[in-house]
Amino acid sequence: MESSYQTLSAIYDIVKSDPSPHTYLCTPQAIILRQTQDWASIQKNLEMLAAEQLITMRQLDKMVVCITAEGITKAKSIRNNFVNMNFSFSEEENTELIQKSLNPL
Repeated sequence: MESSYQTLSAIYDIVKSDPSPHTYLCTPQAIILRQTQDWASIQKNLEMLAAEQLITMRQLDKMVVCITAEGITKAKSIRNNFVNMNFSFSEEENTELIQKSLNPL
């Protein structure tokens, strides 16, 4: 995944449980805590995301970032395309899936 989209995903993680995620004021500190990149890289990513209109940046008392509706849609699509290599079904779920495939009715 591109590093700018990793930053978008981190922002989405921050705002996703808010009732109005597109108005949530996300701070740089919150983004930094969820990233492995340095601030200079994150800043470049934020600029790229703003250029794509996936986020907006505002300077209030401090800089804040808001995800746009397009950014939410993009973050969700990125997550839907991601396969966790550590994911596995339990033995019980495996048996149930096999039985369903053998007996589709």
